[in-house]
Amino acid sequence: MWKSLQGTLLTGIITAGLLSYSPSSFGQKDFDWINPNIPYVEQRGFSLGVNFGQTDIWGDVGTKSVLDHYVNDNYYTDLSKNLRFMGGMFVRYTYVPGVSFRLGVNYGKLYATDEWNEQKAMDAEFISDDSYQRYMRNLDIKTNIWESNLMVEISPFRLSNWEFGRMTQARFQPYILLGVSGFYYNPRGTYKDLTTGLEKEVDLKPLRTEGQGFTAPGYTFPEVYSNFSYAALGGLGFKIDIGKGLALGLEYQLRYTFTDYLDDVSGAYVDPLLIDIAYLGNPTKTEAVHHMADRTGEVNPGFQHSGGEMRGNPNNKDMFSSVSVMFFWKINKRASPWWIPN
Repeated sequence: MWKSLQGTLLTGIITAGLLSYSPSSFGQKDFDWINPNIPYVEQRGFSLGVNFGQTDIWGDVGTKSVLDHYVNDNYYTDLSKNLRFMGGMFVRYTYVPGVSFRLGVNYGKLYATDEWNEQKAMDAEFISDDSYQRYMRNLDIKTNIWESNLMVEISPFRLSNWEFGRMTQARFQPYILLGVSGFYYNPRGTYKDLTTGLEKEVDLKPLRTEGQGFTAPGYTFPEVYSNFSYAALGGLGFKIDIGKGLALGLEYQLRYTFTDYLDDVSGAYVDPLLIDIAYLGNPTKTEAVHHMADRTGEVNPGFQHSGGEMRGNPNNKDMFSSVSVMFFWKINKRASPWWIPN
């Protein structure tokens, strides 16, 4: 799934680069990238913007393919449960038409559940099928995200020929985003009381569901993960200038994170005996860890995984994405819209 998303972004970036090539750029003399006041298209200066849109997490919990993520009965049956959103604000600085820098902050939520695999699991021919294994794993993940990011926004049609370029002066402009992101997250899962049927959300990191930080002779355990991580960010979008100061756009951003615990799932199931030893003297927490580390028993009563069986894929880092509507207001703007001759 990561390779397909990565390929889509790479194709868009290469295409944008080819479209931005213009022979006339080599003959640009009157207006260059050092000129602080290019009187065409977008003026050099700051803008203030806001954004809001829908988010998705691409990790171990949920479906394997992007298509299955959206095209399944459980997803559309209860959109209020499955959809999550993110919003924020940013400061944008245009250096030259076609190149701007953005510094932003966002707050949002992410959600995924193995229940989205139910439809394909019921049609699976073998219990080894990926969709069946994911459905029987029966995990879910909810987390809040506080994010800060720094991006460069490149509008390929405005990289050259500012004075006479037809595409340069078009109000509608595609663009690409490249940058970095730092964020705070706190994965939570649904604890279901099998006696009463009542459900509640619990923090997953303190439970160390994969034995993070455990010590035992002959065993190797993962380290305790941090609630802070960072990501490489890429995106595609388009914007349209409205009036002389306002611009409206739609953009897709994908964050490739450097953690595999955004959904608290990465490696293998822990031997239940080792959980008992780690939390000896704390029966309440011991029961909670057993329950949240292996929730297959909720859909297959009595079943329990053995220690060492794979719970996730430690070779792939997690990702999350957003599709957002954004608009920004140019503080330094022309006295009249640039598409109207002075």
